[in-house]
Amino acid sequence: MLNRAFGRDQGLEYFASVFLLGLTSIAAQIILLREFLSFFYGNELVLGLILANWMLLTGLGAYLGKNAEKRVFSLTPAMSMLGVLAVLPFLLVFLMYYLRNLVFVQGSMLNLLEIYLSSLVLLIPFCLLSGFIFTLLSELTSRYHQKNLISKVYAWESFGSLAGGIVFNLVLIWFMKTFQSLTLLALLNLLMLSWLAWRGGMKKLVWFFGAVFVGMVMLNILVNPDLLARKFLYRGHQVEYYKSSPYGNIVVTRQGEQVNFYENQFLLFSSRQPSLNEESVHYPLVQHTAPGPRRVLLLSGGTPGMIREILKYDVSRIDYVEINPWLIQAVRKYSDVYDDPRVGVINRDARLYIKSSQEKYDAALIHLPEPSTVQLNRFYTRSFYSELKERLTPGAVISFSISGSSNYMSEEERQLNSSLYQTLKTAFSHVIIIPGEKLYFVASDQPLTYEVARLAKQRGLDNVYVNPYYIQDDLLKRRGKLIKENLMENAQVNTDFEPITYYLKVQQWLSYFDFNYWMPLVLAGFVALYFFIRLHPVNLGMFAAGFAGASVEVILLVAFQILYGYVYSMVGIIVTVFMAGLAVGTFYRPKLIPRVHVSTYYRLIWWMGGYVLLLPVILHLLRRASIHPHIMHALFVLMMFGTAMLVGMIFSLASQLRLKKWITIVSEVYSVDLLGAGIGTFVVSVYLIPVLGLMNVLLITSGITLLSGLLVLLRLGKK
Repeated sequence: MLNRAFGRDQGLEYFASVFLLGLTSIAAQIILLREFLSFFYGNELVLGLILANWMLLTGLGAYLGKNAEKRVFSLTPAMSMLGVLAVLPFLLVFLMYYLRNLVFVQGSMLNLLEIYLSSLVLLIPFCLLSGFIFTLLSELTSRYHQKNLISKVYAWESFGSLAGGIVFNLVLIWFMKTFQSLTLLALLNLLMLSWLAWRGGMKKLVWFFGAVFVGMVMLNILVNPDLLARKFLYRGHQVEYYKSSPYGNIVVTRQGEQVNFYENQFLLFSSRQPSLNEESVHYPLVQHTAPGPRRVLLLSGGTPGMIREILKYDVSRIDYVEINPWLIQAVRKYSDVYDDPRVGVINRDARLYIKSSQEKYDAALIHLPEPSTVQLNRFYTRSFYSELKERLTPGAVISFSISGSSNYMSEEERQLNSSLYQTLKTAFSHVIIIPGEKLYFVASDQPLTYEVARLAKQRGLDNVYVNPYYIQDDLLKRRGKLIKENLMENAQVNTDFEPITYYLKVQQWLSYFDFNYWMPLVLAGFVALYFFIRLHPVNLGMFAAGFAGASVEVILLVAFQILYGYVYSMVGIIVTVFMAGLAVGTFYRPKLIPRVHVSTYYRLIWWMGGYVLLLPVILHLLRRASIHPHIMHALFVLMMFGTAMLVGMIFSLASQLRLKKWITIVSEVYSVDLLGAGIGTFVVSVYLIPVLGLMNVLLITSGITLLSGLLVLLRLGKK
C-alpha cells in the first residue's frame, strides 16, 4: 500500500516530512516559550516548569504513538496531522491572549499551580500531536524501507530543528512580530505539505492544504492579529505601539494623559511617576561631593523622567546602557530626551559594556530588574561590583533598588536584603539602605547620609517630591537604621557561579502564594526514581543521556552569559548548535561507531559522564584566563556541540539494541529521552544551580551518568 502511494523511488517524502516536523516543533517552541514567559513574568522556575511540560507531553505523545500501528498504513494521515500541527501554534497563542484576562484577574500575578496548569492545558494539543507524529513517521519510514531507520529519522528531525532554529531564532525573530512569525511558519509548512501531497498523488490533501493556506493569508489581510490580540490583553487601554523584539514584547498604551511602557506585560515605567524617578536619581546623586557628579552611568530602565532628573545636575555626560534598541525606538516616539547632546545611548549588555569600556564615571545608577532570574543575578554579584568599581572614580556612588518596605520585612525578604547588603560590602566601604517607594541600596567608599532632603535643598534642586516639604530626614534615618538592624551579618555573599540571591528571590516570590519551594523537586525526584528502577537498562541509559544533555545545555548557557555577557544572538547560536550536534551524532554514529553492542553502549555512556566531568575544569580555566571573545565563542560552541553529539550517538545505539517492533522501540526510546531531558532542565535550572552552583551540578550530572552506565553493565552484562 505504501509503495502504491509513493512508488519505490520516492521514499524521500518520508524524510522530508520528518524534517518538516523538526522545523515546526523547534520554531513553535521558540515562539511559544517566549509568549509563556511574557505571560507568566518568567524566571527559570517558570521556564523549567513549561519546558518540563513540553518534553513530558511530547514524550507521552510519542509513547501513545505505538498504538497507531494497526490503524495507519500510509503517509496520508501523518501529513494531515502535520498540516494541523502547522496551524496550532497560531491558534494557541491567540487563545492565550484572548483568555488571559477572562480566566484570571487583569494584572494579577499567577501562582505556580496556575502557571503549571495553564501551560499544561495549552501545550497538550501541540505536544501530544508532535510526539505522536514522530513515532508514526519513524514506523512508516522504517516499514517503507524494510529496516530499522529510527536513528536516521531522529537525525532528520534534528536537521529540521537546526533549520528552524536558524531561520526563526536567528533571523525572523529580529524582524517580525509574533503572529507574523506564526503565520509564516504555518504558510511555509502548508506549501511544503502541498508539494509533498502533489508528488504523492493525494489530490484531496492538496486542496485541503491550499484552502487553509488561502484562509491564513486572508485572515492576515483582513485582520491584524498582533494588534487584535494585544487589545484583548490590555483591556481598558488604548494600544498605541507594539513590537515583538528579540528581548521581549514591547507594548505602549495610553490611559487618558498617562502613557505606559510594558515589556513582557511588566510595567517598565509610566509618563507620570515623579516620586519614583526622583527617589531613584536623587537618593544616590546628592551623596556625591560638590560640585556633584559630572559623568553618570545609567544601566537600563532609562525612563525619560529619570534622565531629566539626572540632567538637573551639572553633568557633562550620561551614558545610558540599554540592551534592547527597540525599547529606545518606542520611547523616542513620545520623548526627545535622548536628543540632548549630553545623553549617549549604548545598545549593549550592561555587564559586557562594563568589562570592555575604559570610561570612568562619578556615579552609576543600576535600574535593572531584580535578581529574579539567573541571567539578572549577574548584576548583583561580587564579581559585578568589582568590575563596576574599576569604571568608577574615587568617591563615586552607585545604587540599585528592590521592592520592599521598612515597616515589615518577611523572613525571605530579610535573607535577600542581607545577601545583597553583604555582597555590596565586599566592594564598597559604606553601604546604606534608604526606604522610599522601594528600598534603595546606596554604596560608596565615601561616607553616606540619610539627609537627602537637606542635600537636595542645599544644591537648589527643583524637586516635586525629594525636598524638605515631603521628606523628613530624621524619619528616613530611623527607618533606614531599623532595616539595617534586621539584616543578618552572616548572610551568604552572592557570586556568579553560586547565584544565592536568585534562589532567595524565587523563595520570596513563592512565599506570596504559600507554596513550598521544594515540593516540585520531591515530585520530580520520585518520578525519576520510579523510572530509574523500572526502565529497561537500554532505556535507562537513554534517560540518563537525555538528563545529562539537557543539564549541560542549561549550565553552558548560564556560564556563557556569566563569563561573556548576555548576547542574545550568540545564545541562539549555541542552542542551534546543540541541534546540529544531535543531528550529526545520530546520523554519523554508524560510520564512527559501527558496532552495535551493549558493551559499546555503556562505554559510550561512560564517555558522556567523563566528558561532563571535564567541563568544570574547562569553565574554571575560562573564568580565570583572559581570552579573545571569538575564541570564547568557539569554545562554547564546541562544548555544546560535543555534548549534543554524544546524546545523538547514544540515541542511535539505543534504537538499535532493542529487539522489539520498530514502533515500540521508537515510542519508548524517544519518550524516555524527552523524560530525562525534561526532568534535567527543570531540576538543574530551578534547584541545583541556585543551591549548589554550576561546578557542583556538573559533578553531580557526571556522577549520575557514570552510575547509569554502570547499571547498564550490571543488568545486561556483556550480552
